[in-house]
Amino acid sequence: MLETVINDVTGIFRSTFMSGDWIALMIAFGSVLVASIMMRRGTQIGSMTLLALVVFAIGGYLRGYFRGTPVETATYGDRAVSQLEASWTHFMNLQAGTLLAYFIAFMALILVLFSLRSVISR
Repeated sequence: MLETVINDVTGIFRSTFMSGDWIALMIAFGSVLVASIMMRRGTQIGSMTLLALVVFAIGGYLRGYFRGTPVETATYGDRAVSQLEASWTHFMNLQAGTLLAYFIAFMALILVLFSLRSVISR
């Protein structure tokens, strides 16, 4: 079981932070950077990781909204609703192990950036 979790975490880390998709990479690093800058104490790691994941999800939603090709008959409200439904369906299809892997991968990067910031500020 532990090996499965480790494989899931490394797979999520590779697909999110080492992929060739530069926009998704910027959204992921931006959310981790925002969370690590906002973090004041090491005990806030859980809430800051959740914040980074929420910012990552919102960034992915906005990317999908602005990336979609506008249909002449569809309004902006229709595009927003269809993108929201697609994002919600994608979220509901995630397995618990995948969610845990995202949490651990984001938490590890936040801890690295927070430690670097702490060392530099001293």
